[in-house]
Amino acid sequence: MVTLEYYDSFSKIHSLAYSFIGLQTVYLATYFNPVYWNTACLRVDSGLEEDASSNYGKIAAAVGNIIDRGIKVSLIDINRSKYLFEPDLENGTILYGLKALNGVGGEIIQQIIANRPYESLEDFMNKTKCNKTVMISLIKSGAFDQFGDRISIMRQYITLASEPKKRITMQNFNGLNEKGLLPDSLNFEKRVFRFNKALRKVLQDDYYYLNDNYYQFYQEFFDVDLLENINGQIAIKKSTWKTKCYDKVMAKAKKYITENKDELLKKLNDSLFQEVWNKYAAGSISKWEMDSLGFYYHEHELINVNGYKEGVKEFRSLPPAPIVDYCFKRNGIEIPIFETTRIMGTVIAKDDLKSSISLLTINSGVVTVKFNRDYFAKYNKRISEVMPDGTKKVREPGFFTRGTLVVVNGFRRGDMFFAKAYKKTKSHQLYKITAINKDGSLEMTNKRWDERNDN
Repeated sequence: MVTLEYYDSFSKIHSLAYSFIGLQTVYLATYFNPVYWNTACLRVDSGLEEDASSNYGKIAAAVGNIIDRGIKVSLIDINRSKYLFEPDLENGTILYGLKALNGVGGEIIQQIIANRPYESLEDFMNKTKCNKTVMISLIKSGAFDQFGDRISIMRQYITLASEPKKRITMQNFNGLNEKGLLPDSLNFEKRVFRFNKALRKVLQDDYYYLNDNYYQFYQEFFDVDLLENINGQIAIKKSTWKTKCYDKVMAKAKKYITENKDELLKKLNDSLFQEVWNKYAAGSISKWEMDSLGFYYHEHELINVNGYKEGVKEFRSLPPAPIVDYCFKRNGIEIPIFETTRIMGTVIAKDDLKSSISLLTINSGVVTVKFNRDYFAKYNKRISEVMPDGTKKVREPGFFTRGTLVVVNGFRRGDMFFAKAYKKTKSHQLYKITAINKDGSLEMTNKRWDERNDN
């Protein structure tokens, strides 16, 4: 039996400690701007102070929850943002911390802070040595918005990152050809160029040795009298091939490139720019913010979706307890079948152990969505394909990669959404949104890459 003295002692110790905390809280709330308290809460919830490395899923969920409570979080400011989240008294917001920015490490952050202030993008690039990943993430986050329009700044950087050519010569023939910038009238020259590249694989002692396939192409278009028999093998001297065959054929291509160099230079640089843009900067500004920050400062990417047409509802509008549609008995036990509906949002985090994801919805904040373990595993895995050279190429990341837009069918129970689809349900549990049409309708798939490409 617990004695009264021990109970009183236990109670007093805890009462005193909690009283101190209560008084400190009251004092902070009375005499300090609420932004201090909110910033402290965000630092703790995001794990930035405790974790050595940044858990971007945890950060995104924490930011999403605090914004859902009506607290403003601002973008990265390249001249003001510090290592962690900081209170911005002047604007009454929480200034986003550099450590929470995707792809930016501690050493780079120290370099950024040490070289302030910055007057332009060029000034920043001259003072720091950030790689492409860091620069793209900073621009997407709005870190340089004070210097101008974000899209224009991204175009300015991508132009540099695409390494535009300054002039066009025959050395650019392969690049021009690969990008489809050469006319059909040079198709033969393209074939000879590829043949010339292939010959390098059979070069020995200044001779190209022609096997059956090589010989068939050569004898169809070139002078066989130039060939020699070297130890029973057909060959052509390297210098002979270049001066009497290759250079003569490629003269037409050289002339075309010389006469059209300005137009070709522009087209090539435009193509190089678009290639880098598509790889690093595709999507809207909202998508950029999700990629780099894990939250939307601007509108949610799904804001213009016709939810009624897609059968989607807001999580908060759903009853906290699932509604029973009907019941059936199995082995004497009554099994309820619940009414289901759809919600949609952006995946900002996942928990592999709990088979759940954190879904950032439009008007209901961050919602935890729970899946069956096997179902979660199917859509969580990354799908790769073994290439002919033995390397693996990622064909499709998992559906639960941060930034993926999804629609989930199921029911609400308390503060969680449980993914569910019965045999009679006219919907699958999960869809990945592949496109948003102008009329607000969605293009979606529930099939993985290997299922879509299974012949």
